[in-house]
Amino acid sequence: MAMLRSLLLLLIVFSMGNAEVDIVEKCPNGWINFGVRCYKFFSQGVNWITAERSCQSLDANLASVHSKLENDLLLSLLPSSTTHSWLGVHDGEQEGEWTWSDGTPFDYNNWCSEEPNNAGVENCVDISWTTNRCWNDLPCSYQIGYTCAKSL
Repeated sequence: MAMLRSLLLLLIVFSMGNAEVDIVEKCPNGWINFGVRCYKFFSQGVNWITAERSCQSLDANLASVHSKLENDLLLSLLPSSTTHSWLGVHDGEQEGEWTWSDGTPFDYNNWCSEEPNNAGVENCVDISWTTNRCWNDLPCSYQIGYTCAKSL
């Protein structure tokens, strides 16, 4: 009887251990977890299209933002308050209609005062403009860093 209890206990312990492995998913090395997504900042200055393609090669997209907490997290990934980074939002298809490259709804923004202003042709967005660290629309050809986000 003692042997049966021991085997039953071992079975329970091993089955619980396997269940935990199936539930817990982790971000790849070097990525930061927030909610159900992982984020990583890349300092290499590239244009918006190159940044999005680079993210896609990592099974990710340029980061989309859906809350102040998420915006603050993305700002915290930047090495300094003067570092610029592409977000995954653009209005390249229809002027003034902002869409995320990952297809999620445009339900949050942190525009700087008098932005977006489309000064010239500005269809892409930098998360950290001026000391206010707010969003600014920029020409997509600018060469700045970028932040990728991927789902767990």
